[in-house]
Amino acid sequence: MPQYQTWEEFSRAAEKLYLADPMKARVVLKYRHSDGSLCIKVTDDLVQWHLRYYKILNLRNVIVGDLET
Repeated sequence: MPQYQTWEEFSRAAEKLYLADPMKARVVLKYRHSDGSLCIKVTDDLVQWHLRYYKILNLRNVIVGDLET
């Protein structure tokens, strides 16, 4: 299961996976308060993409910046 390091790479791969078959694609978000990490997983049961943030302070800037473009 590949794990991406940047939001840009992950969002492109997730969008491609979703556009291939929107009825099978799903997203799972898991937040762990103990270490402040957020794990985002996109899957269609055949392929899984992961992105993990350990310090989510900049997460809002990344996501809002992506939504504006």
